[in-house]
Amino acid sequence: MDDLQFSRVAIDGAIALVTIYRPARMNALHPAAHQELQRVFDGLVGNAGLRCIVLTGEGSAFCAGYDLKDNLETGVMELAADGFAGLTLRHHFPLPIVAAVNGICMGGGFELALACDLIIAADNAVFALPEPKVGWSPLGGGLQRLPRAIGEKRAASILLTGRNVSAQEGESLGFVNEVVTPDMLQKRAMDWARQIAACAPIAIRCNRIVAGEALNLPLSKSLLPDRFAEAEEVMASEDAVEGKRAFVEKRPPLWRNR
Repeated sequence: MDDLQFSRVAIDGAIALVTIYRPARMNALHPAAHQELQRVFDGLVGNAGLRCIVLTGEGSAFCAGYDLKDNLETGVMELAADGFAGLTLRHHFPLPIVAAVNGICMGGGFELALACDLIIAADNAVFALPEPKVGWSPLGGGLQRLPRAIGEKRAASILLTGRNVSAQEGESLGFVNEVVTPDMLQKRAMDWARQIAACAPIAIRCNRIVAGEALNLPLSKSLLPDRFAEAEEVMASEDAVEGKRAFVEKRPPLWRNR
């Protein structure tokens, strides 16, 4: 990934740090940036050594959403094949993603963060879905993911007003996992990513898929032992055996992802 213009990718062991890189535009995305990030995420999926991604923004913003200035100048509004930043339409993205929200996180940027598994926010981060204020609707997953994350009534207070939400309120509402000082943001996001990467990949994959799908089922059906093939797969896996053996032998497990 040497030809990147609007993003940066750094690999640290089993973790990829992806940085949205349009600081002069508060990391707002135009069509070329959307296409580039689609390629970035496609490429990371193909890296068998990765276990987790940390996603952040350069400068004072995580992502300010779609680049409206570019849209007004060009008349073009185009997302990537898999949605905003090539991610928001990927319901079952194979790798867990930790969003490290370092400042402004609005519109499609907020929807991008909601598409991640965890949100770690700097204490100066600001979230909003301001689309109603400009005659739009948040169609990159905000209407669907935010009510699921914090409940219908709480989500309505954001979706129907376009108001700003602080990192602290986001944590209280439940869509932010942890609030830290800006100087600790990347470290804490990487700490979370390392905890995820230390677990069995096949178990992480099962937990993400089953937890998501179970939300759409009656509890009685979601509890049936044979309801989810992923759960049966993980319990019959080589990694399940390795995990028990490593625990008994008091050593780190050697995961084979099978």
